[in-house]
Amino acid sequence: MPRPVNDTKRLGAILLMGAVAGLGASYVASRKRPEHWADAGLIDWNLVRRMSVQVSQTEQAPVQQRAIAREQYTDMVRRSEPLIAEYLQVHLPEPIQKIVVMDRREWLEANIANFSELFRFIEDLYQRNINQQTIGAMMAAGVNRRVMSTQVGVLLGVLARKVLGQYDLSLLAPEPTGGALYFVEPNIDRVQKGLGLNAHDFRLWIALHETTHAYEFEAYPWVREHFNTLLHRYFDTVNEQLQGFRGGLAPMLARLMESWGTGQHWMETLQTPTQRALFNELQALMSLVEGYSNHIMNAIGKQVLPNFEEIEHRIESRKGSRNLAEQLFNRVTGMDLKMQQYAQGQHFVDTIVAKRGIAYATKVWERVEHLPTMDEIRDPERWMARMDA
Repeated sequence: MPRPVNDTKRLGAILLMGAVAGLGASYVASRKRPEHWADAGLIDWNLVRRMSVQVSQTEQAPVQQRAIAREQYTDMVRRSEPLIAEYLQVHLPEPIQKIVVMDRREWLEANIANFSELFRFIEDLYQRNINQQTIGAMMAAGVNRRVMSTQVGVLLGVLARKVLGQYDLSLLAPEPTGGALYFVEPNIDRVQKGLGLNAHDFRLWIALHETTHAYEFEAYPWVREHFNTLLHRYFDTVNEQLQGFRGGLAPMLARLMESWGTGQHWMETLQTPTQRALFNELQALMSLVEGYSNHIMNAIGKQVLPNFEEIEHRIESRKGSRNLAEQLFNRVTGMDLKMQQYAQGQHFVDTIVAKRGIAYATKVWERVEHLPTMDEIRDPERWMARMDA
């Protein structure tokens, strides 16, 4: 069982899938759309919604006693805020206001809105790169669009069954807004009972983790702006990918052959060098965000949760018991790669705090130049040497 699935984990999966979407867009770009495709895009969000709801089995997982649950989670967030502020010596501009208890369908609706905004950049590229001179019989049948929509729907549906808590900062929203904390109560209830954990402590464990993310993005507003800049630049490079695939599949096959045996994840091989460089920046930031949050949850959790070690042990044991279908899903979506890098992010923060203290580790949030690279995430000594120089 993974940590609470949050905005950055979801984003990590969809960024990798963006490379696959770029391939589909490149196919579209080499063919003319029939007239009835004039206003259509790469993704049919109505199909995504139907597919994700079906896969998520949301009707089998209603929220019980929603008002009571929201009051409990609000109390847990309010308890977490001063503990985090004291540990980090930093305060939020204001307490977190958006605390939402959700069922799976409600989580899907919130994230479909976010995903559609994320895919808007690929959709725009798709529209700009349409070649009006040829006809694609496959696209005339709508097969490519349906396949992509189904893939996104299945991904969201599976995530809706797994997600426990999420800090949603709506990265690509036109206007910056305070993040929202989502608690998918049916999933939390299922995991808590399945692992035989104390109901209150397990929920406080989740609330503490997600509340930490608010401090990373709201106490340091430049982080969100920098994240957005990287995302825009990343999706702008999809246009380069579209142009590169105009000649067919040869560039993709060459890229796959070059990376064969290197240990690189198959989805990363689809990225251009420019995309990969930007993706590494995003990955370093997402790994830091997750690692920082996990470190704080561990440091504070051990103080306030008498069952903290038991929760951690049972969660970790659950990870090792994933069935073949779950392992395949993680591999196909790239989630296995993301979880590995998030573990590296926690090791980075743990190492720095152990050697220099939390105040020194907080230097990562002082300015963009202090953010670690992915190489520094893997080797914290390099980052500390750069900070000391």
